[in-house]
Amino acid sequence: MKKRLMGAAAVLTAALAGGCGLLEKVKQRDRVPPAPPTFSQYHLDGWQWENVRRVAVLPFRNESGYTRAGEEARDAFAAELQRAGRFEVISTPPDDRAILAAQVRCGGRFDEVLLYDIAMATNADVVIHGTVSNYSPYPRPRLGLVIQAVGSQEGKVVASVDGLWDSTDLAIAERVRVTYRERARERPPWIRNHVIASDDSFAADIALDSPNLFRRFVGREAVLTLLGLPVPGVVMGGGAGMGPGTAGNCQVGCAPGLAPGAPVVPAAGTMK
Repeated sequence: MKKRLMGAAAVLTAALAGGCGLLEKVKQRDRVPPAPPTFSQYHLDGWQWENVRRVAVLPFRNESGYTRAGEEARDAFAAELQRAGRFEVISTPPDDRAILAAQVRCGGRFDEVLLYDIAMATNADVVIHGTVSNYSPYPRPRLGLVIQAVGSQEGKVVASVDGLWDSTDLAIAERVRVTYRERARERPPWIRNHVIASDDSFAADIALDSPNLFRRFVGREAVLTLLGLPVPGVVMGGGAGMGPGTAGNCQVGCAPGLAPGAPVVPAAGTMK
């Protein structure tokens, strides 16, 4: 009887091991490989974010059909920018929001002189203005952003991002899942080595149905891009020789390298 139980246990163990291996293979097969970006970026040649101490984020102009799209996108972007921990992030006075948002962008371009004046008034090293160019909150959500950062000393755009994040794109949908699926903190070895981690794909898919979570995801990728940092899951161009100071030659999706010792934005999966 004991031998039969041991034999059954061995068969069950082998079956479970085989099943886990098969499941892992299926997951790897279904995983979408890194894809080209759906955004473009620009960085002024020779300009460094390391010298920035204070950033003012203006209200986002809303060109979509949804009343609160600009406010919600700005809140998500500002939250992710603050999480970077590189500089102080401030907001403009509430009574100036409508006026600033209407005046900064006119005729399809940004008024760099006005942004420079705002930088002087707020004592900010950089002023960021954004525009929601496209938005749909319904599953699957879609968000288009145009973001420009103006340096107070330079009096011109030092970095910009322009793109559309559409979760019907398989590569973007997979990046959303990965971002919210990964654990914020690694488990200690005595747990990691003896417990099978739960990979709740349903929880990750909720982000594709939640406008709030999707805006946070887009805000995070926009911040990474604006700061010239790599975006996980995105194939960046530019070549191996690209580094700080060469960003002014950026084409679509390229990202300059970081200088040794430069601060790093929190990795994917650290959202709360």
